[in-house]
Amino acid sequence: METNSYSIPALRLVQSTRKIRRFANFVFVGLILAILGMLFLPWQQTARGTGRVIAFVPQERQQTVASPIKGIVASVSKGLREGDQVVEGQVILELKPTAANLGEQLDSQINDLKNKLKSIETKIEVYGLNVKDFGEARDFAVKAAEEMVESAVAKQNSKQQLLPGYQAKVLQAKLNLDRQKELQIKGATSQKDVEKLEKDWDVAKSELESVKLDIQSAQFEAEAKRNELKQKRSEAQTKVDSSRAYEQAAVGEKATVQKEMRDLEIKKTELDQQTIRAPRSGTIFRLPVFERGQIVKEGEDLFTIVPDTNDLAVEMWVDGLDTPLVLMGDHVRLQFEGWPAIQFAGWPSVAVGTFGGEVAAIDDSDDGTGKFRIQIRPVADDPWPPSDVLRQGVRANGWVMLRQVSLGYEIWRQVNGFPPTRSDDSAAMDKPKVPKLPK
Repeated sequence: METNSYSIPALRLVQSTRKIRRFANFVFVGLILAILGMLFLPWQQTARGTGRVIAFVPQERQQTVASPIKGIVASVSKGLREGDQVVEGQVILELKPTAANLGEQLDSQINDLKNKLKSIETKIEVYGLNVKDFGEARDFAVKAAEEMVESAVAKQNSKQQLLPGYQAKVLQAKLNLDRQKELQIKGATSQKDVEKLEKDWDVAKSELESVKLDIQSAQFEAEAKRNELKQKRSEAQTKVDSSRAYEQAAVGEKATVQKEMRDLEIKKTELDQQTIRAPRSGTIFRLPVFERGQIVKEGEDLFTIVPDTNDLAVEMWVDGLDTPLVLMGDHVRLQFEGWPAIQFAGWPSVAVGTFGGEVAAIDDSDDGTGKFRIQIRPVADDPWPPSDVLRQGVRANGWVMLRQVSLGYEIWRQVNGFPPTRSDDSAAMDKPKVPKLPK
């Protein structure tokens, strides 16, 4: 036998009423529809990063001034403390060299080198004159020797011109002798005439041999003059080259002395830089030195200054997965440490306490851990807090605004670990229209 639940009073008392059950069913169906509807809500994709406030111009960022020389801290600006404001050119501290009378010693060494330099310049001048004089003497000697060679060649040529005449004379004497002998055979002339012609022929041959010897002698003389010309030219050129070598050696010695002088003058200039001044107007951040005897090395830190600037920016590090989607000019929402803010990811229009900016620079390389640095500057219609309260080094969180998608797509992307998306259209179409947001 089945038991009706209404027959049991206790069970009937714990059951819900019909209205309550209907209301519960309505709420359940409404919740399901709300979840389904939320999948189609617009969602703002962002590339999130963290960073800090910096000066946009590198020269206006925190900088450390190092000691230009090795020395002793003689004095620090009276009353100067960390956190004090200084102006550009203000004396911060003064140094003095560790060696006593170092400046006077350097001046003495420089004067000695100057005197040595004058002596070397005199040597250069003298050797230069020697080169000129020996060059002129060489030209004169060579010219005289060339004239002697020309004279010897002319003499040789004149002797050479006599040779055909004497050869013709010998030939004529031989012909006369031959004819006379033929006549003697026929009995038309005497032996005496033949002997006379033989004598004439011998004389002609002797004269011809004499001319040949004169020509040979003239050739030898011309050759000797040519050799003498070469010798004189060589000897004179040797003197010129020797003087020029001495001159060049003196020029090299002069360069060495000038280098030594420059080195000493640089040291002297370094001594003149004993007064250390503020490179820019700003705030003394660190002052690790004290006066009266502290020795500092060359390159050792003397003080750190944070320059005054109103041109602030935020350097933010973005994951390499999102960096390819970040473009120059993209809108960014920033939350600075110390300024209360509420940022609803995906709905920037309801963010409170955030500040606007735009991407001004993107690094071409990562920091070694896969993150890329982007620099963000403020926008005109959404100014940042003043620089006297928003100091360099304040940490910041940022969200680079990318594409608007549906919430369902964003959930699907997050579950699958996909990067945010950017449309294939122009970057202008990708950028969301970000309204003026409340702070």
